[in-house]
Amino acid sequence: MAEYLFQGGYKNKAAEVKVSLFLIHFKDENGINFIYSPHLDLTGYGNNLREAKKSFEIVFEDFIDYTLKKKTLGKILINLGWELKGTLKKPKKVLAPSITSVIANNDYVSEIFDKYPVKTFHQEVGIPALA
Repeated sequence: MAEYLFQGGYKNKAAEVKVSLFLIHFKDENGINFIYSPHLDLTGYGNNLREAKKSFEIVFEDFIDYTLKKKTLGKILINLGWELKGTLKKPKKVLAPSITSVIANNDYVSEIFDKYPVKTFHQEVGIPALA
């Protein structure tokens, strides 16, 4: 299982909230490797698993950087089904939606599970505290 660990994270001066992301690894019919986070609706891809993981790390960091700069991270997480305990600007706890609710509400996730053999894993990552 260790070969699938996503070691990315976002580092800045703000405090971090640790979350456990559910990640999916699969290959499409052309042999392209994908790492997909249904909880964040982010995808990385490459010719092999290593490239897909690196691509996902870049996409994850760009997502966090962009949403922090636009001050929309909390709103986007809520739109993706996340629950923020406390206030939007200072949540005390950040909870990702259950994978069953994500599958039920996202046709793309259902299609991945229906169409491709997948390997799934959880990875704890840091998301900056919303400020």
